[in-house]
Amino acid sequence: MVSYSIASESCNVCQKVYDNTCQGFGIPNLLQWCPTAAEAGIEYTLGLISSLIPFIPAGSCGTIVTCPLTTTLKIKLFGSEIPAPVFYAWCQESGASAGKWYTGISWLVRFELVSLACKPILSG
Repeated sequence: MVSYSIASESCNVCQKVYDNTCQGFGIPNLLQWCPTAAEAGIEYTLGLISSLIPFIPAGSCGTIVTCPLTTTLKIKLFGSEIPAPVFYAWCQESGASAGKWYTGISWLVRFELVSLACKPILSG
């Protein structure tokens, strides 16, 4: 598995966005499991994502997700879970949107996240 995130300064205001109910391969079963954040290589960095993706506000906390084989990234919006349109998420550490996680293709077209997780490509 390849992880593109580089450990640097930690995020302070933004809470972790990866689904903390994920328990690892096969739990609770082979159709409904999801890897833990550690198994998925999730890391949170401060400032790095805005240097890689210029439209993300400077100084944002971010994560770039590379899901393990046989899984795909899903995002949970308010009330529903959908396939992720992109492979990254960011959260501003200050300002009016501080503490809220987003994903999307630009600051104009962004989706506020409840959580994200790598889920089986074939699920029940």
